[in-house]
Amino acid sequence: MEYFGWTSLAALSSAVIYANLPTRLTIGAVVPTFAHLAKAQLVPISGEPNDPEVIDESKSLEASKLFDKGAHLVMAVRRPGCLLCRREAAEINNLAPALKAANINLIAVVHETLGANKFKNYFTNGQLFLDTQRTFYGPNERWLPIWMGFLRIGTYINVRKAKEANVNGNLKGEGRLLGGVFLVADGELKYAHLEKEWGDAADIEEVKAAIEKYAKSR
Repeated sequence: MEYFGWTSLAALSSAVIYANLPTRLTIGAVVPTFAHLAKAQLVPISGEPNDPEVIDESKSLEASKLFDKGAHLVMAVRRPGCLLCRREAAEINNLAPALKAANINLIAVVHETLGANKFKNYFTNGQLFLDTQRTFYGPNERWLPIWMGFLRIGTYINVRKAKEANVNGNLKGEGRLLGGVFLVADGELKYAHLEKEWGDAADIEEVKAAIEKYAKSR
């Protein structure tokens, strides 16, 4: 019995160590190109925060059509109901004055519609789209297994930060597919942040720096 106890402990320890390795080593991390993101098929999500989501496929457009109209800061949302995603959305949403001054449009994309309209409570300054082909989550989709997510120390640090920010959320929806934040302008990817774990928000100071750098280059 003692042998099995030590074996179980060793197995758990190995799982914890593996789960906390940099996810670029375990599930990959490939920064998309502008050409890749420009091919995304996006459908506007209509409705107020308390309304059911309305998806009209006839209004689908390629991301390149948006990019042709100017620079865009894009948040690829892992799960609309997640308090961690909502916290990041609120931080990015607060960049609206700087984005407006730099003439940068703000949008968010989701890969599922569940809870999308309620997400708008935290993303009041940008448009919300359904990424029908999950293009902004590629080119290699990074699916973080549930067990790995719960064993990562960063998960609990990020949850604490969200609660300290008084952000509410739920556990409804698909939360394994990691998202990111991208600044797209002038046919180039000016900034990219690939989410490494649940709640791994883009460094807001780095995002501000990218916005300022773009503004100075105009």
